[in-house]
Amino acid sequence: MGILQKAVGFAMNTAAGAYWKRFDGDTRRAMAVNESVLKNILDINKDTEYGRRYNFAQILTKQEYKAAVPLATYEDYKEYIDKMAEGKCNILTSEPVKYFGLTSGTTGSQKLIPITSRARRVVSGHMGLLIQGVLFNTIPDSRRFDKGLILMNTVTSGLTRGGIPTGAGTSGGMMSMKRVIPYLWTSPPEILQITNQPDANYLHLLFALKEKNLMYIGSTFTAHVLNLFKHMEKTGENLVEDIARGTISKGMDLDPQIRSCLEKKLHPNPARADAIDKEFERGFEGIAKRVWPGLLYLNCVAGGDFSIYVDKLRFYILDLPIHSAVYASTEAIIGVSLKPGEPSYVVTPRTAYHEFIPFNEMDSPNPVALDLDQLSAGKKYEVVVTNLAGLYRYRLGDIVKMTGYYHQSPVIEFLYRRGQLINLAGEKTSEQAVCRALSQAVKQWGHELVDFTTMADYDISPGRYIFFVEVNNPAGLSGATRCPGILEETIGRANPRYLAARRAGRIAPLKLIFVKAGTFDRLAKILMEKGASANQLKIPRLIRDGELANFLRERTLNSPV
Repeated sequence: MGILQKAVGFAMNTAAGAYWKRFDGDTRRAMAVNESVLKNILDINKDTEYGRRYNFAQILTKQEYKAAVPLATYEDYKEYIDKMAEGKCNILTSEPVKYFGLTSGTTGSQKLIPITSRARRVVSGHMGLLIQGVLFNTIPDSRRFDKGLILMNTVTSGLTRGGIPTGAGTSGGMMSMKRVIPYLWTSPPEILQITNQPDANYLHLLFALKEKNLMYIGSTFTAHVLNLFKHMEKTGENLVEDIARGTISKGMDLDPQIRSCLEKKLHPNPARADAIDKEFERGFEGIAKRVWPGLLYLNCVAGGDFSIYVDKLRFYILDLPIHSAVYASTEAIIGVSLKPGEPSYVVTPRTAYHEFIPFNEMDSPNPVALDLDQLSAGKKYEVVVTNLAGLYRYRLGDIVKMTGYYHQSPVIEFLYRRGQLINLAGEKTSEQAVCRALSQAVKQWGHELVDFTTMADYDISPGRYIFFVEVNNPAGLSGATRCPGILEETIGRANPRYLAARRAGRIAPLKLIFVKAGTFDRLAKILMEKGASANQLKIPRLIRDGELANFLRERTLNSPV
């Protein structure tokens, strides 16, 4: 580690410790901090078009705020955001919009979410320094400040009519950190500009494998890390050769300027290549710690429906901790996890003004929205945020369960996206239940789940669930006619309301469609072509898009069962 790297490490560690102390202090007076955030937001934006409409200047308390400003969804803001995208100022926020974050687009149409410099600073601080401060307490060796491998990019998708950049929210955050990238991560900034994910994965691996003391691997979602290790297994021979020679495979179709920049940063390392080659020859089970002995953890979302990827990932990483460090959306950071391996999050009082609609109030025309100090353990809520960049009482559509308090700040678990719920007859089957049921069913089928999605079929009466499922070795499916019945049983156990609705004839028997190998890889490419960012891409667990449904039907392996 060079002198400059050590200096950056010392500065980051010092700042991370200070962030942790401030956060811990905030949680001890969470409601007071959260109210101060709200007052600051209202004061800064009182002279905006939205602020004047709802008379922010006269609002003195949170109760007055809730009485004056309605709960809202994106559609309520679209007219304002369209003006901002045209370059008009002082509409929702008094601060200049530096960037429009695009939501993933896999659970519905993409949305433009305004991001200001202040909002970006808060996000960067909490996602970087606060998380590092948390890790000091749970994984003390993380203080050594060796580099990590980060699977992100800085690719922007374009400009609005007013010339404001757009792209994934994470891309905007990465762009703001360009100067420190060489000291934090193994991948040079040029790799973060590459849109072809297989090529990007190869280059991420090439530079990371040079670094024997790699400390962690970070990504938005577990699936991306799984794809990285699959790519390692697929291209291991080429990686060894390029490390030995200090080259980049000629078979890669790289921009000549990017290739030139990257090759200048490579140097032949036959000894390291030989050591990696020997580990590859032993097989890829547990490969992570064998090629990177100092690897401490993975940092990526592992809860909810991403759990289906964790089992496959364990082949490569064995018992390495997976730290689902932060619960965040393009709109705001909601919470941070204090315990690696546990997908529960302490609400961050300083990142937004947080409210929570009780589950049984969600469909009410005028639902109650509770504050941080009004939640009950074991109850479910919909998340509402007033953020730092112009969204007020914004319904995220995320459903969470409150499990307790850390000091005075709630601890929550993410359950599912409201729009991803299957609900044909009041049974309200969640993503969590579907994932659990399908995982159990696939084991009984004697196969390994690759991926899946579902759709609600209203073309028959009563309606039914349709499952599109990809398994390993699909040609070896035997007793396929038993598979739907097994899946019916596991869904009934996961959600007794589904079982009751089936017995009462309110829901028809499900339809199970096995799809050809590689179907979900191709589906991911289609989603990216439709605008989803590689950083935020996730397979939707419920599809409504007719084009996607037709694609899946065309990939049917055999007659639907």
